[in-house]
Amino acid sequence: MPDTSTASLHWDYRDGRVAAVAAAVVFSLWVAEVVLPGGGAAQGALAEPGTTFGRFLDTTHRIASILVIVAAALGLSLGARQTRRWLRVSWWSMGAFGAASLATSLMPGPCPVSTDVACAAEALAEGAHGASVAQALLSVAAVVAALLSVVALTVNRWRASDPAWLFVAVMAGLQAVTATAVLVLAGVRFWSAGDGDPGVALGLLERAHLVTVALWLLAAGIIPGPWRRTHGGRTARIAN
Repeated sequence: MPDTSTASLHWDYRDGRVAAVAAAVVFSLWVAEVVLPGGGAAQGALAEPGTTFGRFLDTTHRIASILVIVAAALGLSLGARQTRRWLRVSWWSMGAFGAASLATSLMPGPCPVSTDVACAAEALAEGAHGASVAQALLSVAAVVAALLSVVALTVNRWRASDPAWLFVAVMAGLQAVTATAVLVLAGVRFWSAGDGDPGVALGLLERAHLVTVALWLLAAGIIPGPWRRTHGGRTARIAN
């Protein structure tokens, strides 16, 4: 009978890759709404507060946020060391995104999705019950941290002469466009005191932004460069 008295949990960099990919999948679960009655592109908001689907998305975002934090922590501790400066920025920003998303999802505000900046801005402007400045600011911080992380990852892969840098750069460009559009329109919603319906356009933009977030996390998990350690040789001497 094997002796298990000294058994202990052993983390591996591959756990971080799995966590990043799993987070990408979980952040994509909002697509389940297309099969729900009344769902799909006709809705302006990502999810209606208090609905079964809203509670489902709230739970999935908490799970995804925790997975992102795990991936970032393992990337920092067990990931690659070459071109470390930009890679460190990417990991820390990823961790900040996960922490901000998790904190927002735990707040008692009316917005079920942690990255739903438009909902947070509208709820704050209208003085909705449970809405707070902290929730809105953390939603914005999550969007900005995700963008900073994918940009830093792009620079890191480019400096490491990794062919995958072009793919990550496309993801960074798409995320920059959608994040900027979402933040601008959310700002408009806030300064207009939340008057009127958020509209389909803003809902589609937020869905598109979540797609780019999921693709960034997927890229961070499947590209081996950020995780592969090197000892000596030309790769280890690449400048920061």
